[in-house]
Amino acid sequence: MKILILGAGAVGGYFGARLIESGADVTFLVRKKRSLLLKKQGLKIISPCGDLNLKVKTITNAGITPVYDVILLTNKSYDMDEILETNFPVKNSSVIIPLLNGFSHIRKVEKKFSNASVFGGLAHIFSTIGVTGEIQHFNEVHSITFGHLKNKNKDIGKNFYDICDKANFTVNYSNNIVLDLWYKWILIATVAGATTMFKCVLGEVLSTKFGKSFVEELHEECIKIAKSKNIKLEEKTIFQQRKFLTLKNSNWNSSMRRDMENGSKIEHDHIFFELIKIANRNKISCPNLKLVFTNGQIYSSKL
Repeated sequence: MKILILGAGAVGGYFGARLIESGADVTFLVRKKRSLLLKKQGLKIISPCGDLNLKVKTITNAGITPVYDVILLTNKSYDMDEILETNFPVKNSSVIIPLLNGFSHIRKVEKKFSNASVFGGLAHIFSTIGVTGEIQHFNEVHSITFGHLKNKNKDIGKNFYDICDKANFTVNYSNNIVLDLWYKWILIATVAGATTMFKCVLGEVLSTKFGKSFVEELHEECIKIAKSKNIKLEEKTIFQQRKFLTLKNSNWNSSMRRDMENGSKIEHDHIFFELIKIANRNKISCPNLKLVFTNGQIYSSKL
């Protein structure tokens, strides 16, 4: 099975390296600058789950051929339009799994790659790119969840699941990936919103007089938006989210805040504004969500 991973960054680079470590045939689609760096120094992982330094196969847009069985999209959401505009050939039997937060990208990918089987997917990992291009993984959380969006594709992903199951990370197959995507979207929007708004980890927000209520209200807005889309959220899962979101000593940060600290682009449109658009259509009040989105807009306007 030939696997193509779009991006060799904090997500794609990490999981791709673990797959290579287990013997999988992986190629990274990267920009020329990243390709040159990887050829020069290899793909380096610094992780409590085991360090790696691997020689890897890379290609650029000009070298894509329709030979890949599984394609993982691990790019940032703001790069999605560029990807969808490129001539990107895939096999009729290819499985495409976007590992992006949010949900709006799914329909775009399905439209672009109508001859392939598009799955829903998400990654749980706390990682970043270091100053020399290495991938820094901060704790022992490293998992991929994916699942079919259409019943006819239910059995297609099994081979890829079996390959992932041999690698040094956790893999889960979801029979309700839409629900799982919404759970993560709600959680990410809350954490990213609070940590970017106040430029600190979640515990510092919670230690203030009104911080806990801000986090709870932001979380509740996201929940109401999901319910307005008839997403059947389980109270047990929402209660567990709220419990983790309000731990006073929490060191939870967000990749969006780290991107801000590095002066990089952020995914405020994809994470916050897409939720706001749903809220506006369904007449859901979301003042806190609009506040954190505005903060993201102001930051982005200064890049």
